Amino acid sequence: MNEINKQKRLRDAAIMAAEAEKVRVVKAAEASADAAQLQGEGIARQRRAIIDGLRDSITHGTKEELGTEKISELLLITQYFETLRDIAAQSKAQTVFLPHSAGAVGDVASQIRNGVMQGGAAGASSGGRGGLFG
Repeated sequence: MNEINKQKRLRDAAIMAAEAEKVRVVKAAEASADAAQLQGEGIARQRRAIIDGLRDSITHGTKEELGTEKISELLLITQYFETLRDIAAQSKAQTVFLPHSAGAVGDVASQIRNGVMQGGAAGASSGGRGGLFG
């Protein structure tokens, strides 16, 4: 009888240990999701501040307003340079070749915009959601 009680207690202990591990895994996943959400919100605020700063510095002292296309172009260029910075900081690559010309910034913006539009068209034609993240 003692052996039966011992086995029952061991089984109960194993069940409790498994439930505790499940709680730890779930809480770790929730914390990771919350961290990713906060990081995304932080990046969005950072980009908003960058765009506001660029807009203010460009239009400072004038009554000119930047349109959504120009603001979008500023954001794309900022993201492009952030990507280059991340490649340089984290990549094991020794060399990255980039085309460069006198009008490189405008070229980069138009290439990014064309790529996004082509990706959206390809996604829409294949039945996907399309768009930048589709």
